[in-house]
This record gives sequence, structure tokens and C-alpha cells, in this order.
Amino acid sequence: MSDPEFHESVIVANRRSKVLALVVAIAVFLPVTTAAGDIQFASIVAAAAAIGARFYWPYRASMRVPEADRTPLSAHPTAGNYHHGAAGIALMAASLVAIVVFLLAHMFLTAIAIGGVLGVGSYFMLRSQLPA
Repeated sequence: MSDPEFHESVIVANRRSKVLALVVAIAVFLPVTTAAGDIQFASIVAAAAAIGARFYWPYRASMRVPEADRTPLSAHPTAGNYHHGAAGIALMAASLVAIVVFLLAHMFLTAIAIGGVLGVGSYFMLRSQLPA
């Protein structure tokens, strides 16, 4: 079986999303470390936001391809069978919620738990709302 063909813009977005994820990780880690004063917490939310950006950027590029030429990201043999756009947005939203909760309550586990629960909930909601 041959590998599916992806539009050139999706391939480029996939390559660039690796650099974007690194930039997002640094851009989230530095201010959160300064504001929260907790390196472990900042590392967790920065990693989640970066992974979210890594998932979302190729999804966004694939949605810009005309539907007749589009190959779903999940058709790639290594991509996994989940909604990439919903996962990306949910991870970035979970990071943001966790940061806000931590800055308000200064409770590590509470912030991670609330961010995680809202992230999972938003994934399931977005999965049914966003095009595949």
C-alpha cells in the first residue's frame, strides 16, 4: 500500500511546526516561570502548549487545502487516529487554564487537574465541532 499524498503546504507546515513548538515552549516557559516561580509547573504547561501547537499547525494548513485535494492527517500511517486540530486547541487551552488557576490559587495539583479536566472536555467538544 502506498503512503497517502499530502499537499505541499501541509508538508511544509509539518516541518515548520517543530520549530514553532520550540518557540511556543520557550515563550510560555519564561513568563510562567517568572510569574509563578515554579519551574516544574512552567515546564508542564509549556510542554503541553508546545505539543498543542505542534498538532494544530499542520491541521490548520490541511484545512486551507481545497477539500477535493485534501488528505486527512489521520490517513498518514504514523499520525494516530485522533482529531489533530481538537487535540492541539485542547492542549493549548488546558495550559492557559492551568496557568490562570495556578496564578490565582497557587496550588500546583489543583491547577494541573483543572487544566487537564477542561482540556479533555474541550477535546471531546471540539472533536465533534471541527472538520476532520
